[in-house]
Amino acid sequence: MAGEILKAGTVLKIGQRIEFYVENDDNRYASRIEDMTKDQIVAALPVNRQRVPIIPRKGTRIYALAVGEQCRYRFFSTYLGTKKIDGRIPAWMITRPETVERHQNREFVRVRVDLRVRVRLVGDDGTIGDPMETRTIDLSGNGVAIVLPKAVKVDSQMALEIFDIPEVGTLEIMARVARCQKVMLDEEHAIYHVGAYLEHLERRTMNQVVRYLFAVQRKAIAKGISGNL
Repeated sequence: MAGEILKAGTVLKIGQRIEFYVENDDNRYASRIEDMTKDQIVAALPVNRQRVPIIPRKGTRIYALAVGEQCRYRFFSTYLGTKKIDGRIPAWMITRPETVERHQNREFVRVRVDLRVRVRLVGDDGTIGDPMETRTIDLSGNGVAIVLPKAVKVDSQMALEIFDIPEVGTLEIMARVARCQKVMLDEEHAIYHVGAYLEHLERRTMNQVVRYLFAVQRKAIAKGISGNL
């Protein structure tokens, strides 16, 4: 189940694929677990697209995704330095977490956030409707879910203003509806949860959104782990 907190020893295995995000770096680096001790993980030295080794500063925070068969397991760690396996193969040393969190296996993870949104629906003839004020249900690096008072057609477009995103401010963007789900509030009243893809989102802005969502996740994971210790 996504969000489940598990003991790291039951999940992390030698030979397991692992992906790293380094603090203040938006790139994802592939690696694998080469060895483990009670307190440390030894991972294959990550390299960038130019095959240049990634060597963070000692003490740098690392966001890690260990790859399982049906999902991924995420955790935060600290970079300790490099070592050589068998005296010849360079590798990372990072702290080994006590727990990991299971989460959905998707490129962009949806994170529950409550942000103010202004929506204008776009008609089939291209006309833009009056603005509606609402809130987000969740946000990802390429999509958003919002609440609307009426149903909208799948594959229709919306003009969105998403307010108060840290580092971004107000995001003004077109979105295409991917799903529309009716939610009954009581026997007579309903709202609609609408999921949409963000269209033509600049890479720089996407990275800023992802950094914000990682910060939200870090706080949630820290709170969840503290509550389970």
